[in-house]
Amino acid sequence: MNKRLLRALSSLIGLYILSIILSLPHAISASLQVEHNASITPLTIVQVPAMTLPSQIFKRWTHSREEDRADILVYRPKDYPFPPARGREGLEFRENGEFIRYQIGATDRSLGVPGRWSIQNTNMVEVEFPNQSVSSYTLTILECDEQILKVRQTAGGTSQ
Repeated sequence: MNKRLLRALSSLIGLYILSIILSLPHAISASLQVEHNASITPLTIVQVPAMTLPSQIFKRWTHSREEDRADILVYRPKDYPFPPARGREGLEFRENGEFIRYQIGATDRSLGVPGRWSIQNTNMVEVEFPNQSVSSYTLTILECDEQILKVRQTAGGTSQ
């Protein structure tokens, strides 16, 4: 009985390996077709930079509420010389898609809430907090350099 089981198992493994070998030419052909298409469409190369965030955004930003105007929120790097305040909110973009929203905690210290960011359109980022009780929202990036980040925040993933 053990010999029969071993033969059956060997046959199954052989068939599995054969199916992989037979599917390789198709997979290689499909891969070459994708590479070929990518190389002849320069538009693909142009679209990628337009759908990325400025490199300066990837750090921790602190809300400079004194500089807000109407619906525009202003953030400064965390080491900016802010006037005294009882806690400040903030945010942090990470290159791997992670996002941290810093809220003011019970002792005026920052409390980080983890989330994810994803690009919706040029300069529009949706922020989601899938495992938290924080609602998702959209940030429209209006200005970003080493010293300032200006955004418009809209609830529910739609921009104004």
